[in-house]
Amino acid sequence: MGVGFGGSSVFNRASPSSHAGCVARIVADYLQSPAAAPARILDIGGTANGFRAHAALPAGCQVVIANPEPGVGADYRFVSEIPQTVPGFDLAMLFGVIMYLPPDQLGILLHDVRQRLRGAGTLLIAEPDPEGLVGRAEIAFKTVFAAIKSLWDPTKFHFYTKAETTKLLHAAGFGSVRNRWDLTPNAMGAMPPPQPPYYVLAASI
Repeated sequence: MGVGFGGSSVFNRASPSSHAGCVARIVADYLQSPAAAPARILDIGGTANGFRAHAALPAGCQVVIANPEPGVGADYRFVSEIPQTVPGFDLAMLFGVIMYLPPDQLGILLHDVRQRLRGAGTLLIAEPDPEGLVGRAEIAFKTVFAAIKSLWDPTKFHFYTKAETTKLLHAAGFGSVRNRWDLTPNAMGAMPPPQPPYYVLAASI
């Protein structure tokens, strides 16, 4: 999937998964499941050294990683490869991933994720905000970096605004989309403020 999809820290300092306070709040807000049904998490584009390793998870909680990058400790390459017999998930996460997917592929992925959620399950999307001066500079920097890293086949980025992502989530069948700006390192007071700022959306059925 190209530059950064495997969880590289080059661009991810502003991601919620990079800040202990954000990770702890995600666990508190979305993973307090009844003891009879331990929480299940689908980490799309994550790594074994990421959320799974750093979160203080409730007893019995399971994190399933879907990531096509080699050597990142993924359980599956793609969400579509997870067998239908696998139990559903209470939380799915897409952190810094959707920029690597064109709209048609992203729409299919969001629909697949919705089908995998159970009960009051939630999908969290965290993505660099392409709007504003910093966002535009980030677009230019990422594009140049990708071309330098692979002159013959540079990563193709697709930057989505918060409004565009919200529209895609509704089209995929998510009835509720909330702005969780508080789940960012910037909102937690990280210094110096990580750039570019991320937006965070919480989508549920």
